[in-house]
Amino acid sequence: MDIETKPLWTTTREAMGRIWSLELWPESDMNAEGTDLGSARSSRLRIRVNAAVPMDTRETILLHEIIEMVDADLDLKLEHATVDRLEKGIFAFLRGFGLWQDFPWPDREEPSASLQ
Repeated sequence: MDIETKPLWTTTREAMGRIWSLELWPESDMNAEGTDLGSARSSRLRIRVNAAVPMDTRETILLHEIIEMVDADLDLKLEHATVDRLEKGIFAFLRGFGLWQDFPWPDREEPSASLQ
């Protein structure tokens, strides 16, 4: 990926005693990095997500990358298939129990007043 390239959007959040960066990237830059949907870099405390995917998919990508970061940070050595299964199960559980709060992506549409 070109060193001059910048994300479309970035935010930082504190977790596990450190400051992590979450970035939205254009699809072309994600493909240039060798990933289609998302990537996690524990050494850089950074998660990248493809801005072109639908919002619901972004939510699961974010959870997937968070699991990968926790895996790397805690040296769990999870297989990728295990991360995939954890992402699907944890996301379904959290949504089912109303514990998942949709992430405030910059392009998330607000619910219309008629639905409130």
